[in-house]
Amino acid sequence: PPPPPPTIETIYAHSGGGRRPVASAGVVAERGKGVYLHGSRGERLLDAVSGYGVASIGHSHPHWVEAVSSQARRLAHTPLHTAELAEYLSALAGVLPSSMDGIALASTGAEAVEMALRLAQTERGRSEILSFGGSFHGKTAAVRYTGNLDSAEAHSLGPSWLRTVPYPACQEHDALDYPQCREPDDGELTTIATRKDLNDVAAVLVEPVLGTAGNIPPRRGFLAELRTLCNERDWLLICDESITGFGRTGELFAFEAFGAEPDILILSKGVGGGFPISVVCAPKALWDSSALGAPSGTSSSYGGNPLACVAAKATLEIVTGLGFLENTRRTAEYAARRLRQLAEDCPRVARPRGMGLMLGFDLIDPRSGALATGGECEAVFRACRDRGALVAATVPRVRLSPPLTLSEKEADRLFDILGEAIG
Repeated sequence: PPPPPPTIETIYAHSGGGRRPVASAGVVAERGKGVYLHGSRGERLLDAVSGYGVASIGHSHPHWVEAVSSQARRLAHTPLHTAELAEYLSALAGVLPSSMDGIALASTGAEAVEMALRLAQTERGRSEILSFGGSFHGKTAAVRYTGNLDSAEAHSLGPSWLRTVPYPACQEHDALDYPQCREPDDGELTTIATRKDLNDVAAVLVEPVLGTAGNIPPRRGFLAELRTLCNERDWLLICDESITGFGRTGELFAFEAFGAEPDILILSKGVGGGFPISVVCAPKALWDSSALGAPSGTSSSYGGNPLACVAAKATLEIVTGLGFLENTRRTAEYAARRLRQLAEDCPRVARPRGMGLMLGFDLIDPRSGALATGGECEAVFRACRDRGALVAATVPRVRLSPPLTLSEKEADRLFDILGEAIG
């Protein structure tokens, strides 16, 4: 007999681990179109999560679907070189800084981060990696502690070469006036420069905008100052643009807006438009003088497979197509105005923030100013869901990361739902 239809109970019966927002939603997704997801019981949800940035071009974009389905009929995987690999590498190189003439392909963001760290450590001949509190770079053994080295698990299992410092978040600006941010250095860089345990640093690993922590931008001048410090200390600067890359902040790459070109660039999530692919970009000279310059140094079972290359090339064509980023910036400004109005109208919404279509705010208790409890967040999440929007509101630092194809009309619907759900 045919297998039973997928149900949440079946999934739970066979699943290991936990995925809280997925469990809270209680929806079995059946299909997606544009900014909307459709569930097996007739649900229609405006997707303000977009797979945490993966579905950046929206669901089932016709150009992407045609490219992927056409390739799937020809060849899905081979370790051999393919024309699809050559075409994607050429297309991606065309939008990267000219210095980044070496590109390695992998499957996931965490895999790419691990590759970038090994590249830096073996090229520099030093072991330490400096990261920032609140950051997130994956769940693998080496990098899962980057955001919080103070946990009990980190003390017992964290790598000895990992160092962290506080992230200098912008405190005074929302997404509308963030370009005018001139918040002064509160001593973060001085602290970094004078710490005694940073004598063996190979690289600094940074998210240009903290994603998982709540879509939190840094004070505006920080990345450029960090670039200068890295130059002075002979540290490599690694920008993890797994979330911010490919248009999320309104620029193709976030580092462009900050004037801080990295030595190593990591891309994933939105780079494939929904297909698993990740990228590490760096000068060939770095690759060649590292352990990864050896034969099989960057080999990966799925890295650079033709299906992934075609998906990523189609995504690149869409995002760099005529008017795409201009439309994204225009809608992002409109959404930022709606977010500012939501914060003014609702005492439970504080600290509106963001950059491009990477927006966020805090859910708070208006009487105390404290962050909302887990139960209060779950209630808002369910209220949004019941009104037709999927919002990452199961934690108090809420992220709004809709597809970059969002229209102003769809932004209105999202913020109308948020206003009703938060109350």
